Amino acid sequence: RLQPDDVAKNLYLQELHNRNETLYHRVLVDNIEELAPLVYTPTVGIVCQQFGYQFRKSRGMYFSREDKGLFNTMVYNWPHNDVHVIVVTDGSRILGLGDLGVHGMGIPIGKLALYCAAGGIAPHRVLPVTIDVGTDNKTLLNDFDYIGIRKPRLQGKEYYEIIDEFIQAVFARWPSVVVQFEDFETSKAVPLLEKYR
Repeated sequence: RLQPDDVAKNLYLQELHNRNETLYHRVLVDNIEELAPLVYTPTVGIVCQQFGYQFRKSRGMYFSREDKGLFNTMVYNWPHNDVHVIVVTDGSRILGLGDLGVHGMGIPIGKLALYCAAGGIAPHRVLPVTIDVGTDNKTLLNDFDYIGIRKPRLQGKEYYEIIDEFIQAVFARWPSVVVQFEDFETSKAVPLLEKYR
């Protein structure tokens, strides 16, 4: 509450999350009305725009186009065997801000924090994911702090092969998991919804 603005408050909460996950979730549950706008919209949009600059610790999993063919193995890097909900983004349309690439990871992290606090899902049963297929955001491609792959986005068949490999891998490890696609650009979201609904 003493932080100067909402982004600083979000960063403070992220640091708490990094230091003591149990306390973070307790604080969020006890103060959900006050903190929900800080961990998700509207604050998360600004946080995503500054994600690379403010990056301190990896949270969730990143699947990259460079890892194609390895997703079935990679899912076993996640330490929890009982994942119930995955929120995944490709960062292509973050809250109307456009293509933020992997810096869109703030969306799955924030949304799942709310699912834990308001929905009662245990934090070890959620998994935030970003699929890094590149970015078409020229500013990010030239940004020293951008933490994603510095190549234009995959399109067409190559793109859908990456998404399909991801879906197959997560359902092979967690057959009952709910996968929520979040902030995919419309031209990708509609075909993905039709295929995986």
